[in-house]
Amino acid sequence: MSNGNGQNGQDRRDLPALDVQLTAGNIFTSAQAFNLAVRMADAFSKSTVVPREYQGNTANCLIAVEQACRLNTSPLMVMQNLYIIQGRPAWSSQFIISMINASGRFKTELQYDLAGAGKTLSCYAYAINNAGRKVTGPVITMAMAEAEGWVSKNGSKWKTMPEIMIRYRAASFFGRLNCPDLVMGIYSSDEVLELPESQYKVTNDPVETAIFANIPERQIASEQSDEPTESEKNDNTGEIQPDAKEISLDDL
Repeated sequence: MSNGNGQNGQDRRDLPALDVQLTAGNIFTSAQAFNLAVRMADAFSKSTVVPREYQGNTANCLIAVEQACRLNTSPLMVMQNLYIIQGRPAWSSQFIISMINASGRFKTELQYDLAGAGKTLSCYAYAINNAGRKVTGPVITMAMAEAEGWVSKNGSKWKTMPEIMIRYRAASFFGRLNCPDLVMGIYSSDEVLELPESQYKVTNDPVETAIFANIPERQIASEQSDEPTESEKNDNTGEIQPDAKEISLDDL
């Protein structure tokens, strides 16, 4: 007898039931968990709401699902905040801040200590952990921004929005130093475009993240082809939001 659903109804009944839930980091723990993640990724890939680099691309969506499981957040939120720059993944600075604030590791939201003005402006990010201890990140200064070439970049918002940019950079450094498992060694989008490809390195090692600031001075002349244009900037936030590029499993 027909149930009114036709062949599609029969196909749905024939699909195996997956009695498994995806939790933090378990997408690869079993074939059942992986199959469920693939089915979720396939559903996301058919949506027109997700960013275009994920539309029709199950593999990209699967990566987003996996990262969302690790972070215990929404796959759509990961898709909206994970940029692909020169074949490398990069978080938006705002997403790094939101991950830290939502982690439950700190009693307070991420705070910023600003000092000085103009060329003497400096900032570091801090938060009070659940034990009542003040946890701080590295101090970011305008002198550092000048020396590293962040200010001299074409279209740089460091010249017009220094207090916003220095907060974003302080938050990113705080995350890699104190919450490397949240950031997963991925730089912020503006950092990736300010680094030559030869200096871009993904790391989850807390010791390596602690010495991240000791990057040798970059060769500005060799980076001209990689400099962002004004169209890649968000005029409201100062964040770099590059044009979407396709990502493959080999990129991560």
